[in-house]
Amino acid sequence: MAKSTLKNTLKRRSTWVAAMAACFIFLLMAVKVYEVPAATMTTNLIIVILGLAVIMAIAAIIGRLMLLLRKRKK
Repeated sequence: MAKSTLKNTLKRRSTWVAAMAACFIFLLMAVKVYEVPAATMTTNLIIVILGLAVIMAIAAIIGRLMLLLRKRKK
């Protein structure tokens, strides 16, 4: 059983590494072929990360409010 779990973990890890390599190659192609400035890509990445952070913060606040409301009903 332990060998099976180890094998699955290695498969998942290698799949993740392959996906990250493919993503890096695609971004490198965008910079080289389409002449997209790296600064623009970095700015877009930061905007996406900030947007995700805002969404996660809102979800955490809503979750906390739901927890408080459930405790209040009991």
